[in-house]
Amino acid sequence: MNSKESKRGFSLLELIVVITLLSIVFGIIGTVFINSSKGITQVQINIQKEIKNLSFLNQLSKQLFAKYEKKPQNIVIQRDRISFYTYYSLFFEGAVRAEYIFEETENDLIKVTYEEAPYVDGKLGIQGLKRQYIGLYKKVTVDVLQGDSWFENYRGKLFPRIIKLTLDGEQFYITIRRQ
Repeated sequence: MNSKESKRGFSLLELIVVITLLSIVFGIIGTVFINSSKGITQVQINIQKEIKNLSFLNQLSKQLFAKYEKKPQNIVIQRDRISFYTYYSLFFEGAVRAEYIFEETENDLIKVTYEEAPYVDGKLGIQGLKRQYIGLYKKVTVDVLQGDSWFENYRGKLFPRIIKLTLDGEQFYITIRRQ
């Protein structure tokens, strides 16, 4: 054996091949990790959006089910608001005047706020005394089924049987029982 054969080492070519393979493997692992992190973030955003939508829908549904129909006009639904009387109050005890107000912002979003007045004052559509921020939406519509057609405006003593609430393209239906 000569002395060159007894020394075992890596050639420059072998080192380049190993480093290249390691770079490819770590590149793939990094890409998978980054993509899964982005996916997890998007899932969290979607979950938060659904929680916001369902919280709004749940609150509105409970209030409409606990309706108060003792005035000549008990509910008004317009493009920019829902006003009604309810026994399901958030801030005060007893029957209240509740309003969900849809205001356009500078960013072309719809800011939804809830207002409540602590007594049945006969003034649907007037500013409330307590206010709660609900959320920002790209688009909010409220439609009422009357006969075979949907209308965005409704005014009456009786609450409509079916209300369609659309939040950013997602439709929710509230069906109200008549007593």
